[in-house]
Amino acid sequence: MQGIHHVRPVTTPAIGGSRAVTRPVVVQHSAGAPGANGPLTAVQRVLASRLADRYEFVRMHQSVGNGGLNLPLLREWVGLLRQVRPALVHVRGLQNEGLHGVLAARLAGCPRVLVSVHGTIRDLRQPGRVWRRRLLVHGAEPATLRLASHVSAVCEYAARRDFLRGLGPKFVGVVPNGVPLPARPRESRGRVRAELGLRPDDVAMIAVSRLTWEKGYAVLADALRDLPSTTVRRPGRPAARRVLLVAGDGPDRAEIGAALTGATGVDVRLLGNRLDVPDLLAAADVFVFPTLHENLSNALLEAMAHGLPVVASAVGGNVEVLRSGGGRLVPAGDPRALAGALSPLLDDPAERLHLGEVGRKVVAEGYSLDVMLNALDRVYQRILPT
Repeated sequence: MQGIHHVRPVTTPAIGGSRAVTRPVVVQHSAGAPGANGPLTAVQRVLASRLADRYEFVRMHQSVGNGGLNLPLLREWVGLLRQVRPALVHVRGLQNEGLHGVLAARLAGCPRVLVSVHGTIRDLRQPGRVWRRRLLVHGAEPATLRLASHVSAVCEYAARRDFLRGLGPKFVGVVPNGVPLPARPRESRGRVRAELGLRPDDVAMIAVSRLTWEKGYAVLADALRDLPSTTVRRPGRPAARRVLLVAGDGPDRAEIGAALTGATGVDVRLLGNRLDVPDLLAAADVFVFPTLHENLSNALLEAMAHGLPVVASAVGGNVEVLRSGGGRLVPAGDPRALAGALSPLLDDPAERLHLGEVGRKVVAEGYSLDVMLNALDRVYQRILPT
């Protein structure tokens, strides 16, 4: 469903009862299907947060992407924005969807438009679609940034990108992704492992992402072929299997599935798009993230929040997150290095536990939901009129 879902601003008594105070109306723009992308997850967490007591949130959501300029959608959004008259429109993402968000806001006369940069088409390699990439890189993305009154990024790596330089005071800082820190991250482990058919001694790796080659699945497939098929056999018990759980969907699913399942010695389970990812993380032992490029991954942070040790490629925000510990970084595109980092970790429960505890602390201190909400609140307060 597309359009705006909103309620009218709520007026509450001011302290002392002398006058009424109206919460600022902030439009939260998003696109995509639940569970399919990080920006949408961030919006959902903000809408359900304590910030809803400070701001009157209006949701402007687009369930499917735009192949081109969508005039009916623009007309719908402009009309509704003129009715809502927000103090701020927060647009998440560049590319085509972000362009529609800022265009609608500007056509509706909204004076303050914040664009959060989560990624860029510059990083993608899309065979056969060079024309579309050029159109977005040289057209939609620069236009989105020009039309914004303010710009933020989700990590320091993104903030230092060349295409964001020169924004001056328009750039208002970094608002990192933030994830909930579960009090009992392993509570559902036994139940979910049983549902997945995992034996107690099986060691389960998990990958959570959109299924595209950009996420490094060819590298992972090659790395799996270098791993032994079992861990140490215990007397009187069957040998523990190496299992890979893959949660997500995407345009390259069939080809990625074929590549992964062709890796001998590893039991690969393609689970599709899941809304129970926290339970899957509880059932797993190691999070593997061989992406070829990244800004700041919610999936990575959620895995660490659940106490999973991480083996990830040394790109983008991955480096920022893991510089204080919690996992192993390997060069992007290097299957031998990936296998070399995974193999000893799969055989060492004590090291997995240690890295998982460190990673959970890293998230608690720098990437929790409270950290994200506090940073977002500071940015909103900086932008909105006093």
